[in-house]
Amino acid sequence: MNNQLRAEFKKVFSIRSTYIILGLMLIFVVFFGFYVGGWHSSRIDLLDPHRLFRITQQSISFLAILPALIAVLLFSHEFRYNLASYSLTISKSRSRVLVAKFIVVSIIALVSTGLVGVLSPLLALAGMDANHLHIVHQSYYFVNIVWRGLFYGWGYSIIGLVIAMLVREQIGALVTLLIFPTLVEGLLSIWLTSNTVYLPFSALHSELGVGLNVAKTNLSPINSLYVFLGYVIVGSIIGWILFLRRDAA
Repeated sequence: MNNQLRAEFKKVFSIRSTYIILGLMLIFVVFFGFYVGGWHSSRIDLLDPHRLFRITQQSISFLAILPALIAVLLFSHEFRYNLASYSLTISKSRSRVLVAKFIVVSIIALVSTGLVGVLSPLLALAGMDANHLHIVHQSYYFVNIVWRGLFYGWGYSIIGLVIAMLVREQIGALVTLLIFPTLVEGLLSIWLTSNTVYLPFSALHSELGVGLNVAKTNLSPINSLYVFLGYVIVGSIIGWILFLRRDAA
């Protein structure tokens, strides 16, 4: 397994797009944390005792798509450039190759989400201080944001990997990841109304406590987590079966 993990880490950090995506994430964290959340805070924002908590939630929610793109590219690049056979030659088991990809994607997602969660409120405070603004005493639910935020970031990246496993084609996987949470689930919400929370990305948003349908759901964050995990498990099993049975090239 160590060989597979080293190979996956080498592949993900040998792709130029990985550095571009991580660079964009850093730029967005600074922009939304320092400027939007801090410097540009209104008087009403400064009187909100949960302002920093909401900034952290929103930053994690907005930026989770970026490590998910890395997950899609990690899987789909191999088939786009006919490199999948290399991944399979270093291991006698295709299952180990998939497990290694899941581990690498999970590490990248957790680390990047953790950095966003730490930097965004600190940068917001720095922005307020730079603009001579003073915020009221804050109620920051640390344990709550840690487990829900990390799960949200991990879940978004893992569902991106699962989509890539199922679609296999790079452009198709990227388009699916980009349009399904907004366009497809948005249209379905017209019909499903409060039951929209049972869709994968809506359940994930509800788990973190952000999104349009959060106020309409009766699901608790932990139940939303279970709903989302159900999609991940089923999708992963289907993707695993397809990966075992279909040609690598």
